[in-house]
Amino acid sequence: MDLKEKVGQRITELRKAKNLSQQKFAYEADIERTFLTHIEKGRKNISLGTLERILKALDISITKFFDQKEFK
Repeated sequence: MDLKEKVGQRITELRKAKNLSQQKFAYEADIERTFLTHIEKGRKNISLGTLERILKALDISITKFFDQKEFK
């Protein structure tokens, strides 16, 4: 699994833990829902700015986001 897939999987996991649909989460993160789908499936690279908006919408720090065994 490459880094894009790992990041996408982590976003999906955290979004679902907050019981947010892709549509609602995309709105809160200010990104297109279709783009979010591609991100979660590991098909698209994302900029640091996009990652920052996603982390803000998830209310999680970058440290906590990457503090998982799959990123070590």
